[in-house]
Amino acid sequence: MILEYADEGTLRTYLKTNFTRLKWTNQLRIAEEITLGLLFLHNKGIIHRDLFSIRITF
Repeated sequence: MILEYADEGTLRTYLKTNFTRLKWTNQLRIAEEITLGLLFLHNKGIIHRDLFSIRITF
C-alpha cells in the first residue's frame, strides 16, 4: 500500500476548513484532479477504498 503524506492533514479536513474560501476554479481543479487520479487507478486495474463524500454546509 502506498500513501502520500500531507503536511496539512487530509483533503477532507482541508476542504471542511477552506471550502468557502476557495474560488470555483480551484474547487473544480481539485475535483478534476481527484477524478483523473481515480480514472488512472481504474485503468490500471488498481483497487482503492476508503473514499468518502464531503458534505459542506454554509
